[in-house]
Formats: sequence, structure tokens, C-alpha cells
Amino acid sequence: MTANRFVIASIAGAAMVLLLGVITGAIFSGPVEGFAVTSPDLVMKSSPSTWAIIVSALAMGGLLSVLLGCWTGHTKPASAFRTSAVFGLLLALIIGFSLYATTNMLNLTGTLVKVVIDTAQLAVTGTVVGAVLNRGRRDQPLTS
Repeated sequence: MTANRFVIASIAGAAMVLLLGVITGAIFSGPVEGFAVTSPDLVMKSSPSTWAIIVSALAMGGLLSVLLGCWTGHTKPASAFRTSAVFGLLLALIIGFSLYATTNMLNLTGTLVKVVIDTAQLAVTGTVVGAVLNRGRRDQPLTS
């Protein structure tokens, strides 16, 4: 994988993370708040740090680019979706249950709903990253 393809795929992944975050936030913010144990006002910042959200999205785009482009080579849409879904499920379970065990942010139902939402977001994002990595290089391996 060239550095250029890595950067483009990472940026595409970051854009999808941000877009899907806005969409799922708008759709699920009310229902997920219903699963909150602690008042959202006590947990959430009144004004989020936009720069930190962007850095986080770029990191996820980069991580998916490395996962799909270097480690697995799964860049075709179906395989990128499956690989990203498994990765997303495991990551969401790790983060969700760590927060469930140590904080009062969400109850168990809210934690499970968040795991499903995060898994779907990463599966779709990984599909986009895989498509960008796969574009124009269908006959050459990405791990050279």
C-alpha cells in the first residue's frame, strides 16, 4: 500500500466516521439517553472539542486502512464489510463493557444498543475504506 492510498483511505474513513456519527447521533440520541444511568448533563461537555473528534475520526480511518490494507488485504466490499464488522464488534464490546463496568454512563441495555450502533458504523466505514484501497489496483496485492 502506498502512502498516498493510505492517506486517501484514512481521510475517506474519517469522513464516514464523522458522517455516520452525526446521522446516528441525530437518530439515536433520544433513545440512548433513555438508557443513561447518570444525567447526560453530568457526563457530556457543553461544547465538544471538535479538534479531538476529528483526530479520533482520522485515527479510526487510519486503523481501518492498516487493518484492511496491510494486515488482512480484505479490500473488496463484502470482505471489507465482514472484517470491519468483526473488528467493530470486538472493539465496541471492549470499550462498551469497560465503560459499563467502571462508569454510570449507560445501563446494560444502553451498552448493548451502543455496541450494535458502533458495530454497524465501523462495518460501513470499513467498506468505504476497503473500496478506496481497492480502487484501481484490483490485480496487485496491497502488502508490497
